[in-house]
Amino acid sequence: MISYSTEFDPLAPVLAVQLTGIVHSRPRVTLPALLDAGSDFTAVLTNLVSRLKLYAVRPLLLEDFSGETREEFLNGLRLGYANQPVREMQVMVTGLPFVILGRDWLNQYYIHLNGPEAAFLVSQTPIPVKQ
Repeated sequence: MISYSTEFDPLAPVLAVQLTGIVHSRPRVTLPALLDAGSDFTAVLTNLVSRLKLYAVRPLLLEDFSGETREEFLNGLRLGYANQPVREMQVMVTGLPFVILGRDWLNQYYIHLNGPEAAFLVSQTPIPVKQ
């Protein structure tokens, strides 16, 4: 199992992910990524758009809590972690200093959160749960 990150309060499940552009495979960056089941989309740091030469692939209309709407663009990139296959993703940008792995990424995996032991597991196959 992977230990929760102590960089968050409360502790949180965080993976180290590798990111690169779709067109350009260099540079490649490794960043912490918070698993966030409340986020619809995966989001990366704003400065990665220019650093990785990301391209806008489709517009997205967002609505905030006050009901105001604005248009943003999803950017294409490749995202991988550990020994798992690299996946092409369409991601939003964020001003946060870490990547957010949203449900668009999470729904491709089996995730086991073990809160009492502050650890988690990510797998491409079902994870047996001890009763």
